[in-house]
Amino acid sequence: MSRVDKAAIVRAAEEVVREKGARKLTLDAVAAQCGLSKGGLIHHFRTKQSLLKAMLEAAIAREDASAETFAAAGDDVLASRLKAIFELMEDDEGLPRALIAAVAEDPALLEPVKCNVIEMRGEIDGSYSDPELAQLLILAAQGMFLGRVLGVMESEDPMFSRLRERLLMLSAELT
Repeated sequence: MSRVDKAAIVRAAEEVVREKGARKLTLDAVAAQCGLSKGGLIHHFRTKQSLLKAMLEAAIAREDASAETFAAAGDDVLASRLKAIFELMEDDEGLPRALIAAVAEDPALLEPVKCNVIEMRGEIDGSYSDPELAQLLILAAQGMFLGRVLGVMESEDPMFSRLRERLLMLSAELT
């Protein structure tokens, strides 16, 4: 790659995590993955923490873009958010696990996630007559996401599909 931007570096970091695991995520490994010198990488990301933060922000942006796509197709706010969470579950489990490990190592990395949750809560609170139930449905989907990432819930389990459909059905009843 002759010209590498921050987004390409983040994608390269995600590939390092998927291919080699979270422990192998180093600035050297990412630089090699995207064809930069370590100095060229440091020009964009001075530390591994700043790169991890960018990876979290990219994951949030993917979830937001997915929700916007569902909304553009006619889904309401809650259904769009639920479907976006479920779509993220279909991603390779290696990346979410790595990001969880990174957050466990440095809880300050959760700041973009916290901001996203506050924004999502605002969207939902202003849109439903029972915002607590809407929030409960979001939290249930997020719990399923974490269960899948941590390996305690398999997407092939028939219960997983039934719970997904039930959450979407309950969300439809709120509109």
